[in-house]
Amino acid sequence: MLVRRDVAALLIVAMIVATYAASVTAQGDQTKAKMFLQIAENAKEAALEFVESAKAGGKDVTAAVFLIGVGSNLLNQAKVAYEKGDYDSVVARTRMAQEMFRDAFQALSPEKPSAEENEVRLLEAVERARKRILRIREVLSNSTEIAQDLRAQINSRLNQTEGVLNEAESFLKSNAKDASEAARKLAHAEKVIAEVFVLMKYASKESSKHHMEAFLRDLERDISRLRDELEKLEKKGVKVDDLNHQLDQAVNLVKNAQEKVSKNDLVGALADGESAGEIVENVKGEIVNRHRS
Repeated sequence: MLVRRDVAALLIVAMIVATYAASVTAQGDQTKAKMFLQIAENAKEAALEFVESAKAGGKDVTAAVFLIGVGSNLLNQAKVAYEKGDYDSVVARTRMAQEMFRDAFQALSPEKPSAEENEVRLLEAVERARKRILRIREVLSNSTEIAQDLRAQINSRLNQTEGVLNEAESFLKSNAKDASEAARKLAHAEKVIAEVFVLMKYASKESSKHHMEAFLRDLERDISRLRDELEKLEKKGVKVDDLNHQLDQAVNLVKNAQEKVSKNDLVGALADGESAGEIVENVKGEIVNRHRS
Protein backbone atom coordinates (compact mmCIF):
# COMPACT_ATOMS: atom_id res chain seq x y z
CA MET A 1 0.00 0.00 0.00
CA LEU A 2 2.84 2.36 0.82
CA VAL A 3 4.45 1.71 -2.55
CA ARG A 4 1.15 2.46 -4.30
CA ARG A 5 0.80 5.76 -2.43
CA ASP A 6 4.39 6.73 -3.25
CA VAL A 7 3.88 5.89 -6.92
CA ALA A 8 0.64 7.85 -7.08
CA ALA A 9 2.31 10.85 -5.45
CA LEU A 10 5.13 10.74 -7.97
CA LEU A 11 2.62 10.59 -10.81
CA ILE A 12 0.82 13.67 -9.49
CA VAL A 13 4.13 15.53 -9.22
CA ALA A 14 4.98 14.60 -12.79
CA MET A 15 1.65 15.91 -14.07
CA ILE A 16 2.14 19.20 -12.21
CA VAL A 17 5.64 19.51 -13.64
CA ALA A 18 4.39 18.96 -17.18
CA THR A 19 1.62 21.55 -16.75
CA TYR A 20 4.01 24.09 -15.29
CA ALA A 21 6.51 23.55 -18.09
CA ALA A 22 3.87 24.26 -20.71
CA SER A 23 2.96 27.53 -18.99
CA VAL A 24 6.45 29.02 -18.99
CA THR A 25 6.36 31.53 -21.84
CA ALA A 26 7.39 34.91 -20.50
CA GLN A 27 10.98 34.18 -19.47
CA GLY A 28 14.10 35.26 -21.37
CA ASP A 29 15.37 32.68 -23.85
CA GLN A 30 18.33 31.47 -21.78
CA THR A 31 16.42 31.55 -18.48
CA LYS A 32 13.50 29.73 -20.07
CA ALA A 33 15.79 27.08 -21.56
CA LYS A 34 17.56 26.55 -18.24
CA MET A 35 14.22 26.20 -16.47
CA PHE A 36 13.00 23.62 -18.99
CA LEU A 37 16.22 21.64 -18.51
CA GLN A 38 15.74 21.59 -14.75
CA ILE A 39 12.09 20.59 -15.04
CA ALA A 40 13.00 17.75 -17.41
CA GLU A 41 15.79 16.59 -15.06
CA ASN A 42 13.32 16.52 -12.16
CA ALA A 43 10.80 14.60 -14.26
CA LYS A 44 13.48 12.07 -15.23
CA GLU A 45 14.50 11.51 -11.61
CA ALA A 46 10.88 11.05 -10.58
CA ALA A 47 10.30 8.64 -13.48
CA LEU A 48 13.30 6.54 -12.50
CA GLU A 49 12.11 6.40 -8.90
CA PHE A 50 8.66 5.46 -10.17
CA VAL A 51 10.14 2.56 -12.15
CA GLU A 52 12.05 1.29 -9.12
CA SER A 53 8.87 1.36 -7.02
CA ALA A 54 6.91 -0.45 -9.73
CA LYS A 55 9.66 -3.04 -10.17
CA ALA A 56 9.69 -3.68 -6.43
CA GLY A 57 5.94 -4.27 -6.68
CA GLY A 58 6.46 -6.96 -9.31
CA LYS A 59 5.32 -4.97 -12.34
CA ASP A 60 6.65 -5.32 -15.88
CA VAL A 61 8.61 -2.08 -16.42
CA THR A 62 10.04 -2.86 -19.88
CA ALA A 63 8.01 -0.30 -21.81
CA ALA A 64 8.58 2.41 -19.20
CA VAL A 65 12.34 1.83 -19.25
CA PHE A 66 12.41 2.26 -23.03
CA LEU A 67 10.39 5.47 -22.81
CA ILE A 68 12.72 6.86 -20.15
CA GLY A 69 15.66 5.97 -22.39
CA VAL A 70 14.15 7.97 -25.26
CA GLY A 71 13.50 10.89 -22.94
CA SER A 72 17.04 10.73 -21.56
CA ASN A 73 18.52 10.89 -25.07
CA LEU A 74 16.37 13.91 -25.88
CA LEU A 75 17.44 15.53 -22.61
CA ASN A 76 21.12 14.94 -23.43
CA GLN A 77 20.60 16.53 -26.85
CA ALA A 78 18.94 19.51 -25.13
CA LYS A 79 22.01 19.93 -22.90
CA VAL A 80 24.26 20.01 -25.97
CA ALA A 81 21.98 22.63 -27.55
CA TYR A 82 22.10 24.72 -24.36
CA GLU A 83 25.89 24.76 -24.37
CA LYS A 84 25.77 26.04 -27.95
CA GLY A 85 23.22 28.75 -27.13
CA ASP A 86 20.50 27.11 -29.24
CA TYR A 87 17.73 27.77 -26.72
CA ASP A 88 14.83 27.10 -29.10
CA SER A 89 16.10 23.54 -29.59
CA VAL A 90 16.49 23.17 -25.81
CA VAL A 91 12.82 23.97 -25.26
CA ALA A 92 11.65 21.74 -28.13
CA ARG A 93 13.71 18.75 -27.01
CA THR A 94 12.97 19.05 -23.29
CA ARG A 95 9.25 19.22 -24.07
CA MET A 96 9.52 16.00 -26.04
CA ALA A 97 11.61 14.48 -23.23
CA GLN A 98 8.91 15.44 -20.72
CA GLU A 99 6.33 13.69 -22.90
CA MET A 100 8.41 10.52 -22.81
CA PHE A 101 8.79 10.69 -19.02
CA ARG A 102 5.06 11.31 -18.69
CA ASP A 103 4.35 8.30 -20.90
CA ALA A 104 6.63 6.22 -18.66
CA PHE A 105 4.62 7.29 -15.62
CA GLN A 106 1.33 6.50 -17.33
CA ALA A 107 2.60 3.16 -18.61
CA LEU A 108 2.99 2.07 -14.98
CA SER A 109 -0.08 3.77 -13.51
CA PRO A 110 -1.64 1.44 -10.90
CA GLU A 111 -5.19 2.21 -12.07
CA LYS A 112 -5.25 -0.66 -14.64
CA PRO A 113 -3.46 -3.98 -15.14
CA SER A 114 0.08 -3.08 -16.22
CA ALA A 115 0.03 -4.93 -19.55
CA GLU A 116 -3.22 -3.26 -20.64
CA GLU A 117 -2.03 0.13 -19.38
CA ASN A 118 1.27 -0.18 -21.27
CA GLU A 119 -0.57 -0.92 -24.50
CA VAL A 120 -2.98 1.98 -24.07
CA ARG A 121 -0.26 4.50 -23.22
CA LEU A 122 2.00 3.33 -26.03
CA LEU A 123 -0.87 3.67 -28.51
CA GLU A 124 -1.47 7.20 -27.21
CA ALA A 125 2.23 7.98 -27.68
CA VAL A 126 2.04 6.66 -31.26
CA GLU A 127 -0.88 9.01 -31.97
CA ARG A 128 1.01 12.00 -30.51
CA ALA A 129 3.98 11.17 -32.72
CA ARG A 130 1.69 11.07 -35.75
CA LYS A 131 0.31 14.49 -34.84
CA ARG A 132 3.84 15.91 -34.65
CA ILE A 133 4.53 14.52 -38.12
CA LEU A 134 1.37 16.24 -39.38
CA ARG A 135 2.59 19.54 -37.92
CA ILE A 136 5.90 19.14 -39.71
CA ARG A 137 4.12 18.42 -42.99
CA GLU A 138 1.98 21.54 -42.52
CA VAL A 139 5.10 23.66 -42.06
CA LEU A 140 6.64 22.10 -45.15
CA SER A 141 3.58 22.80 -47.27
CA ASN A 142 3.36 26.43 -46.09
CA SER A 143 7.06 27.28 -46.36
CA THR A 144 8.55 28.77 -49.52
CA GLU A 145 12.10 28.98 -48.15
CA ILE A 146 12.91 25.27 -47.96
CA ALA A 147 14.88 23.94 -50.93
CA GLN A 148 13.09 21.30 -52.97
CA ASP A 149 15.76 18.61 -52.47
CA LEU A 150 15.74 19.15 -48.70
CA ARG A 151 11.95 19.09 -48.70
CA ALA A 152 12.08 15.72 -50.48
CA GLN A 153 14.60 14.36 -47.95
CA ILE A 154 12.42 15.40 -45.01
CA ASN A 155 9.29 13.94 -46.57
CA SER A 156 11.13 10.68 -47.20
CA ARG A 157 12.21 10.45 -43.55
CA LEU A 158 8.69 11.26 -42.39
CA ASN A 159 7.25 8.55 -44.66
CA GLN A 160 9.69 6.03 -43.18
CA THR A 161 8.81 7.17 -39.66
CA GLU A 162 5.10 6.80 -40.31
CA GLY A 163 5.83 3.25 -41.42
CA VAL A 164 7.69 2.59 -38.16
CA LEU A 165 4.75 3.97 -36.16
CA ASN A 166 2.40 1.70 -38.09
CA GLU A 167 4.62 -1.25 -37.16
CA ALA A 168 4.55 -0.18 -33.51
CA GLU A 169 0.77 -0.01 -33.61
CA SER A 170 0.52 -3.43 -35.23
CA PHE A 171 2.67 -4.95 -32.46
CA LEU A 172 0.16 -3.60 -29.93
CA LYS A 173 -3.03 -4.55 -31.78
CA SER A 174 -2.09 -7.99 -33.04
CA ASN A 175 -3.07 -11.19 -31.24
CA ALA A 176 0.55 -11.71 -30.20
CA LYS A 177 1.01 -8.36 -28.46
CA ASP A 178 4.61 -7.18 -27.98
CA ALA A 179 4.84 -3.95 -25.98
CA SER A 180 8.64 -4.13 -25.81
CA GLU A 181 9.05 -4.20 -29.59
CA ALA A 182 6.43 -1.47 -29.96
CA ALA A 183 8.39 0.67 -27.50
CA ARG A 184 11.58 0.12 -29.53
CA LYS A 185 9.80 1.20 -32.71
CA LEU A 186 8.38 4.24 -30.97
CA ALA A 187 11.82 5.18 -29.61
CA HIS A 188 13.26 5.10 -33.13
CA ALA A 189 10.39 7.19 -34.49
CA GLU A 190 10.72 9.78 -31.72
CA LYS A 191 14.44 10.13 -32.41
CA VAL A 192 13.84 10.79 -36.12
CA ILE A 193 11.06 13.29 -35.37
CA ALA A 194 13.36 15.16 -32.96
CA GLU A 195 16.06 15.31 -35.64
CA VAL A 196 13.61 16.61 -38.23
CA PHE A 197 12.33 19.28 -35.83
CA VAL A 198 15.86 20.61 -35.41
CA LEU A 199 16.51 20.42 -39.14
CA MET A 200 13.31 22.35 -39.85
CA LYS A 201 14.62 25.22 -37.74
CA TYR A 202 17.66 25.51 -39.97
CA ALA A 203 15.91 24.51 -43.18
CA SER A 204 13.82 27.66 -43.19
CA LYS A 205 16.98 29.74 -43.36
CA GLU A 206 19.16 30.33 -46.39
CA SER A 207 22.20 29.45 -44.30
CA SER A 208 21.00 25.95 -43.38
CA LYS A 209 24.13 24.32 -44.83
CA HIS A 210 26.32 26.81 -42.98
CA HIS A 211 24.55 26.00 -39.69
CA MET A 212 25.11 22.29 -40.20
CA GLU A 213 28.81 22.83 -40.97
CA ALA A 214 29.15 24.98 -37.83
CA PHE A 215 27.41 22.30 -35.75
CA LEU A 216 29.89 19.68 -36.97
CA ARG A 217 32.88 21.96 -36.33
CA ASP A 218 31.65 22.43 -32.76
CA LEU A 219 31.52 18.67 -32.36
CA GLU A 220 35.09 18.38 -33.63
CA ARG A 221 36.23 20.93 -31.05
CA ASP A 222 34.36 19.07 -28.30
CA ILE A 223 36.02 15.81 -29.30
CA SER A 224 39.45 17.46 -29.30
CA ARG A 225 38.90 18.84 -25.80
CA LEU A 226 37.75 15.45 -24.57
CA ARG A 227 40.89 13.84 -26.02
CA ASP A 228 42.93 16.26 -23.89
CA GLU A 229 40.94 15.31 -20.80
CA LEU A 230 41.44 11.62 -21.49
CA GLU A 231 45.17 12.17 -21.83
CA LYS A 232 45.20 13.77 -18.37
CA LEU A 233 43.31 10.83 -16.93
CA GLU A 234 45.64 8.36 -18.59
CA LYS A 235 48.65 10.09 -17.01
CA LYS A 236 47.01 9.50 -13.62
CA GLY A 237 46.86 5.80 -14.37
CA VAL A 238 43.15 5.72 -15.22
CA LYS A 239 42.13 3.38 -18.04
CA VAL A 240 40.50 5.29 -20.88
CA ASP A 241 40.83 2.98 -23.89
CA ASP A 242 37.07 2.41 -23.99
CA LEU A 243 36.39 6.15 -24.01
CA ASN A 244 38.93 6.78 -26.75
CA HIS A 245 37.21 4.07 -28.77
CA GLN A 246 33.87 5.84 -28.31
CA LEU A 247 35.41 9.10 -29.49
CA ASP A 248 36.81 7.29 -32.54
CA GLN A 249 33.24 6.32 -33.36
CA ALA A 250 32.13 9.93 -32.91
CA VAL A 251 34.91 11.11 -35.24
CA ASN A 252 33.77 8.68 -37.92
CA LEU A 253 30.19 9.85 -37.55
CA VAL A 254 31.26 13.48 -37.92
CA LYS A 255 33.25 12.62 -41.04
CA ASN A 256 30.24 10.82 -42.48
CA ALA A 257 28.08 13.82 -41.67
CA GLN A 258 30.50 16.22 -43.35
CA GLU A 259 30.51 14.07 -46.46
CA LYS A 260 26.71 14.11 -46.50
CA VAL A 261 26.67 17.89 -46.14
CA SER A 262 28.91 18.14 -49.20
CA LYS A 263 26.26 16.14 -51.07
CA ASN A 264 23.44 18.32 -49.66
CA ASP A 265 22.05 15.40 -47.65
CA LEU A 266 21.34 17.54 -44.58
CA VAL A 267 18.85 15.08 -43.08
CA GLY A 268 21.44 12.30 -43.09
CA ALA A 269 24.12 14.69 -41.85
CA LEU A 270 21.95 15.72 -38.91
CA ALA A 271 21.27 12.09 -37.96
CA ASP A 272 24.99 11.28 -37.89
CA GLY A 273 25.80 14.53 -36.10
CA GLU A 274 23.19 13.88 -33.42
CA SER A 275 24.54 10.36 -32.88
CA ALA A 276 28.05 11.78 -32.50
CA GLY A 277 26.70 14.36 -30.05
CA GLU A 278 25.15 11.62 -27.91
CA ILE A 279 28.50 9.83 -27.76
CA VAL A 280 30.25 13.08 -26.79
CA GLU A 281 27.76 13.65 -23.95
CA ASN A 282 28.21 10.09 -22.68
CA VAL A 283 32.00 10.46 -22.69
CA LYS A 284 31.76 13.79 -20.85
CA GLY A 285 29.74 12.16 -18.09
CA GLU A 286 32.12 9.22 -17.84
CA ILE A 287 35.14 11.54 -17.61
CA VAL A 288 33.55 13.29 -14.62
CA ASN A 289 32.92 9.92 -12.95
CA ARG A 290 36.50 8.75 -13.49
CA HIS A 291 37.96 11.99 -12.18
CA ARG A 292 35.97 11.39 -8.97
CA SER A 293 37.03 7.75 -8.59
